Amino acid sequence: MFVSFLAVTRERFLERKSEVQASVLRLLEAVSQPESPMVRDATIQRFEFTFETTWKTLKLYLEHQGQECGGPRPTLKKAFAEGLIATQDESDVWFEMLEDRNLANHAYHEAMALRIYRNIVNKYTNLLESMAARIQSISYN
Repeated sequence: MFVSFLAVTRERFLERKSEVQASVLRLLEAVSQPESPMVRDATIQRFEFTFETTWKTLKLYLEHQGQECGGPRPTLKKAFAEGLIATQDESDVWFEMLEDRNLANHAYHEAMALRIYRNIVNKYTNLLESMAARIQSISYN
């Protein structure tokens, strides 16, 4: 049986859309909990997963549109250029998010973990939630 490449990538995109939505819901659950060291650590891990799933979904979509993306930084730049990231201020926060994602594996440093956690709670979660909604509205033809 022949399955077209387009059908496979469309199916993968639909899976990714679902993963983005699920990961954002889990992140929202984590940030709604009272702060404690365990909640902070869980929130940082959920943020990492949500960020990864989101940028990889954007990459899949943009590549389908004929864009070459590479890693997260070029993908975020293309997402901004294509209007998926709406403003320069929003774009700046996405790049800050990327830096914190890269530093999150060093979150055993108390001050760094606390800074990342507060960024997640105060800035990143809303942006990830908005992007998840934007991704849900994307048609992949």
